[in-house]
Amino acid sequence: MNSRALRGSGVATFALLAAFVAAAAILRPRATALRPPPVETQLDTPPVPADVLGPFSFGFRSVVADVMFLEAIQVLGANHSFMTLEGGAPYDRQLARLTQYATDLDPKFAGAYRFAGNALPRPTLDGHTANVVPAAQILERGVRERPDDWHISFVLGYLQAFHLGEIRQAAANLAHAARLRGSPAYLGLLATRLEVEGGELDAAETMAQTMVAEATEERTREDWVARLLDIRMERGIRRIESAARAFEQRTGRKPQSVQDLVRAGDLATVPEEPHGKEYVIENGEVRSTAGPRPRLRHREGKR
Repeated sequence: MNSRALRGSGVATFALLAAFVAAAAILRPRATALRPPPVETQLDTPPVPADVLGPFSFGFRSVVADVMFLEAIQVLGANHSFMTLEGGAPYDRQLARLTQYATDLDPKFAGAYRFAGNALPRPTLDGHTANVVPAAQILERGVRERPDDWHISFVLGYLQAFHLGEIRQAAANLAHAARLRGSPAYLGLLATRLEVEGGELDAAETMAQTMVAEATEERTREDWVARLLDIRMERGIRRIESAARAFEQRTGRKPQSVQDLVRAGDLATVPEEPHGKEYVIENGEVRSTAGPRPRLRHREGKR
């Protein structure tokens, strides 16, 4: 190939590259415009505070509240429960804002309060529980605005007892729920147990069983079934931990497996793991292969 042909080939290559650069410059604004907006700007609350919007809704406050509530349900459908605490944070904030806005517009919206208690608290992949504090704050208002709905004070009591460690407040809310028509007969006794004993797994399991039985929506029921399984998983872990302490005190060494405890007689049988997985001991720590243990009455990771 002679020098003239080489120069012609170089010019053609340069022209082709220039065309690509020009096309990219032209298409970039279009691509930016088509880029999905950040999650926190999708299905979000209006840019007007609820106390300002309310008077201008011309009698349709409850309708606007319903819209906010439906948007919250759509955000929940994103299945961000399968994320870490940090990864799901934008969804958590968005869900809390939508639910709060719905109850600001319609303070008597019992369905929104129930949704807050059942859907906002989220177990994360890294072993935390998100949204407990926002859910409890919304439910506290729900108890004031809808003192006739036992479900609201019941779920608030659950969050206070087993996630926030606020046992006295939990007992008071359960006692209130027990006085309302339609509430389970044993709630008064449960409130007394929380007050006297400080709340343990038996009470947590009873409360979760109640919500499984009372749930009218399939998603809510599934959430409470998951919590119930986690509580039962925690029961198995604690049983093994107790046996491991007895084993170490007697032998002066840590057990290497759950089977070691059974063979030594410190554990009658290997507890059945409720998720269908198994319990293991790794580096002296008991855990389930199903995932992180629930953080009952631990403040870490509660937002």
